[in-house]
Amino acid sequence: MKKPAAATYGVLFLTFSLAFLTGCDLLGWGPKKQEPAPSQPPAAAIPVTAPASPSAQEVQGPLPSDALVRIGQWTLTSEDFNNRINLLKQQLPDFKENDPNSKGAVLDELVRQQLLVQEAENSNLGNTKEIKDAVEDFRKTLLVQEMASRLTKDVIATEDDARSYYDLNKDKFVEPVTWGVSEILVGDEAAAKSILVQILQGGDFAQIAQAQSKLANGAQGGKLKPFTAGKAPFDAMQTAIANLDEGGVSGVFKGPDGFYIVKVDSKKGGEPRTFADVKKDLIYGLTMQKQQTVILNYLKDLAEKNKPEYNKDLIEQVIGKAGQ
Repeated sequence: MKKPAAATYGVLFLTFSLAFLTGCDLLGWGPKKQEPAPSQPPAAAIPVTAPASPSAQEVQGPLPSDALVRIGQWTLTSEDFNNRINLLKQQLPDFKENDPNSKGAVLDELVRQQLLVQEAENSNLGNTKEIKDAVEDFRKTLLVQEMASRLTKDVIATEDDARSYYDLNKDKFVEPVTWGVSEILVGDEAAAKSILVQILQGGDFAQIAQAQSKLANGAQGGKLKPFTAGKAPFDAMQTAIANLDEGGVSGVFKGPDGFYIVKVDSKKGGEPRTFADVKKDLIYGLTMQKQQTVILNYLKDLAEKNKPEYNKDLIEQVIGKAGQ
């Protein structure tokens, strides 16, 4: 399980912010376009604070040599910036990390982001219930992901695990069979049996379907769209063709609209997949399964240790009664 990092979420925010505030062209996507002037928020919505005076910056002293930009107490170092660029490249493989225009757009966006953050903090927006709840939810998500990562960091399925599973479940690793089938439908069993005799005596299935089938596809010789095993129009048809090879004709059987006869025009697939074909997916799937088991067992131990208390009556009122 990949270790989560808060910076990853930051770079995702940065990605969408770049597109929203500066346009996709600054990330190296799409045609160049004029950057619209940022709109001013209504004065009633966000209280405006006066910008810091030059004397406030003078108190901080000169800009550090490794700082690209400083706003108040916030400083963006060259190391921080390069880390952001690397994370952005991971999230967006097409991002041009060596293009000065693209890197300049990232720097501009980080500055804009910090200006808005600082103004929001000065305006006390961070103390609203909505923001606090969102921050707490995000914090919990990071903690849960980090706990899961630590619990499962050494839990990995091996090639031997995958081979054992494959050997015990070879029937699950078979290419699905695709059937091409034609059908004839008539209203009574006697008529269907008479048609079957004609077919077994060498009559052309498609021509008989055109002449006698009650289905609309009779005009096309009774052909159905190809379907995979288990996806026949109805169960009786799947049963009728189960043991037929290509070219085989079924007996008469009852279906939802009358009596049917079907012919297998084509039958493809059914070949076993080799271990080499499925090894990578198997190792991944078994690793996820093992990690899930570790987490669920850990949660079971935590529940026994902490013993959550449930208000069953209230839960039933709020959620509803299970099994209804």
